[in-house]
Amino acid sequence: MLKAGVSIIDISPKEGIEMSGYPHCPRPNIGVHDPLYAAALYLDDGEKQIVWVTLDLLYFGKPFTKQIRSRFPGLQIMLTTSHTHSGPWSSTPWASEYEDGSDNDPEYCAFLLDCIEKIIKEAMANTFEAKLGTEIGYCGREQGVGGNRRHPEDVQDPTVNVLAVKDMDDKVRAVLLGYALHPTYLHAESLVVTADYPGYIRNYLKWTTPDAVFMFAQGTSGNQSSRYFRTDQTFEEACRVGTTIGVEVYHCLERMEYSSDIKINYVTRDIELPIRSFPTLEVAEKNMEEARRVFREMDDSDYIRKRNAELTMFGAENEYAYAKYEKIHGTLETEEMPCEIGVVTIGDTMIFALQGEIFVEFGLQLKEASTSKKAFVFECTNGALSGYICTPESLAEGGYEVGTSLYTPEAGAVVIKNMLELMNEL
Repeated sequence: MLKAGVSIIDISPKEGIEMSGYPHCPRPNIGVHDPLYAAALYLDDGEKQIVWVTLDLLYFGKPFTKQIRSRFPGLQIMLTTSHTHSGPWSSTPWASEYEDGSDNDPEYCAFLLDCIEKIIKEAMANTFEAKLGTEIGYCGREQGVGGNRRHPEDVQDPTVNVLAVKDMDDKVRAVLLGYALHPTYLHAESLVVTADYPGYIRNYLKWTTPDAVFMFAQGTSGNQSSRYFRTDQTFEEACRVGTTIGVEVYHCLERMEYSSDIKINYVTRDIELPIRSFPTLEVAEKNMEEARRVFREMDDSDYIRKRNAELTMFGAENEYAYAKYEKIHGTLETEEMPCEIGVVTIGDTMIFALQGEIFVEFGLQLKEASTSKKAFVFECTNGALSGYICTPESLAEGGYEVGTSLYTPEAGAVVIKNMLELMNEL
């Protein structure tokens, strides 16, 4: 008989703590628009136990992941983030953040760790006999929600990946959603804390399933966003999209089949990813100044062109920051390395999990290769990485994600190879 436990807690920061998500844009928050939450789902099949923790944060760094796991020896804990760009820092800063002077707030991070410990303990202490189900729905660019942010007609992952837990009274107690779309409906000019569109999914499900703790995990959204599909970057637009996705989540719950005969298995591995070479500091600075000039001289009449030029500038600024960091420190290694990957099976569903942000093509490749009936892929899990894992084609093309990436064109293939090896171990 499956047992489960759930818990949730508000992790919103105090006013004044800097927010992460937009490079070279220091943003001390001026207040909370809507709360950020940490939620825990504990599952025990009688032989193996696992805890999923979801966090309304950009990243949750590997050093912090290690600290949480050290408080629960022997327990498999997976910590994943929604990737909101309007929450506080909680990971090792990238080279560009070192350049800007951005970093974690020690008081907030201590508070965050204590909150996570608390909800894990609460979930484990208040278990109930449970039934679990998974279902996959669809919601993407055809619904005006999101898609490929590099080229609007390119590949996307519109799947709505839902795992839900009921108690024996058929009350839905937890809903875990995995969806591949950057939470960037609020841009850098917004100075308020917000969960972005996942917060509006939560609000919708409070109405449809009021007893359920809502949890959000980011899919492979390295090149997935609302850029070509939104009408504005406002709370109203975040509400429209969150509600649209929420309706599809509810439809998944309506047709979901549940079982208490659920088996859990998991395996994780640390892997080394190949790091790319960067231009000399002098060349990187020249490229950065040229990108800044192009952006500065553009008019505001074409919003998309202006935003793309800004992102190209950010990429060039990040390449300069990497080149400078390497020259000063002699290495580009950080505390987030090596990269942890994991494969978890829960009943007939497989979940692939990895640190950092990865292009959707790799997520779709893993789903296609999965030996389980259903497959989810969660990025930003158990740590962060410095920039994106991009496809070789995108690395040849260039752009923001490429300038921000620390890794060579071979990095994605390394992830896939090791993920499939782990899958076969199960």
